Amino acid sequence: MVDRPERTSWWRRHPSLRTRMMLIAAAATAVVLMVGGAALAVTLRTVMIDEAMDASRLRARDLGALAAGNALPDFAPIGHEGDLVQVVGTDGRILVSSANIAGKPALELPRQPPGSTREISVDSLPVGDPGPYRIVAHGIGTPSGPATVYVAVSVEEIDETVTLVGQVFLAAIPIFVLLLSVAMWTVLGRTLAPVETIRREAAAITGRRLDRRVSEPPQYDEIGRLARTVNAMLARLQDSAERQRRFVADTAHELRSPIASLRTQLETARASHRPVDWDEISADLLDETVRMQQLEEQLLLLARADAGTLGRTRTTVDLDDVVDTVVAGARGRIDAGGSERSPTGSPVRVDRHDVEPVQVTGDALLLEQLVRNLVDNAVAHATREVRIGLSIDGDEAVLTVDDDGPGVPVERRQEIFERFTRLDGARDRDHGGAGLGLAIVADIVKAHDGVVEVGDAPLGGARFRVRLPVAGEDYARRSLRKS
Repeated sequence: MVDRPERTSWWRRHPSLRTRMMLIAAAATAVVLMVGGAALAVTLRTVMIDEAMDASRLRARDLGALAAGNALPDFAPIGHEGDLVQVVGTDGRILVSSANIAGKPALELPRQPPGSTREISVDSLPVGDPGPYRIVAHGIGTPSGPATVYVAVSVEEIDETVTLVGQVFLAAIPIFVLLLSVAMWTVLGRTLAPVETIRREAAAITGRRLDRRVSEPPQYDEIGRLARTVNAMLARLQDSAERQRRFVADTAHELRSPIASLRTQLETARASHRPVDWDEISADLLDETVRMQQLEEQLLLLARADAGTLGRTRTTVDLDDVVDTVVAGARGRIDAGGSERSPTGSPVRVDRHDVEPVQVTGDALLLEQLVRNLVDNAVAHATREVRIGLSIDGDEAVLTVDDDGPGVPVERRQEIFERFTRLDGARDRDHGGAGLGLAIVADIVKAHDGVVEVGDAPLGGARFRVRLPVAGEDYARRSLRKS
């Protein structure tokens, strides 16, 4: 079967926004002008007829006044050549008429009693030009008896005038649309020129040249904001690409050591001509394997965070129970006296007396990972004591982990939440980690709509504070207890 190219309309294939906008403006203008012209013609016809009828009523009253004083002229005056005037008595006798229907028979129209006025529309009259006509019939009283003044206005002349105006207007529409199109083409060309410049510059930016930027117009209009938005997006892409490259390089660096250690030990054992103590070697290999597994799990968790799939499982979690679990089973380092030993060998006491019952909504496994990373980090850098606190502040659960270690410099307190970050000095002792623990904490907190920050602890070291939204029922129960 032969694939046929998809048929698309010229409108969709045409690449020029300038052309499309000009055609839209021209078509819209033509439609508006035609609709407006039609409305103008209707309005003009109505106004002209109303004015003619007003003049006819005045003329009828004037003739009535003359007839009442027996002072009718020989011929009744008319406003326009097509107008007709007759004064007809009740017996059908014509008292006076306009010159253009002199000698014609009386109009066969309803007679009006004196003092009454009526407007009549007829398609034609047996005298004068072809209709239609609008007629004012005004009843009057004369010395010889009642009579009716008829003033007929030819609508045909009004229609001819309106038609002429419409023809002139229609003839002017193409000229006006053409002039508007030329003006739109020029204006749009100048307006969209910066957009085309931005497009060309953006097209020249590749994945290897993310440091380049598009030109930013000095004005702060839509195009200026577009250029600044594009540059901000490029800056974010550059930062993301650089972070990804650093992430890949750091990952390779972290994996290099355990892989090299495994290979060296295996090659040494295979090449050795002496009996090999496989118990000792397997213990070393197991340590390196566990280290690689932990790194792999951390990288997988960070990948889920980057993909936006972290923390989708939401249940009600007793955060105080999570703290108890972490403290009770922190890698088997707790002794009978309730203290731990840091990797340096010094005893570290973990104080959790300030932990209150608090419920939050989230992923229980991730929240346990969060607490474990914070506690392990504190124990790793503490001198003698780690203190854990958990309470409710308004509608937030506040978890604090303090240590009496060297603390974190103010200028580097945001940096420590980045991946593969280690601080120099006393807080950068080698504990076998890859610098991912606090980065994982930050991602888990973000996935649970919380905030994590680091400051100074009352013990003299670092304080890590995590704020998470509390579960709805727990917050209501806490508020009722306070009230």
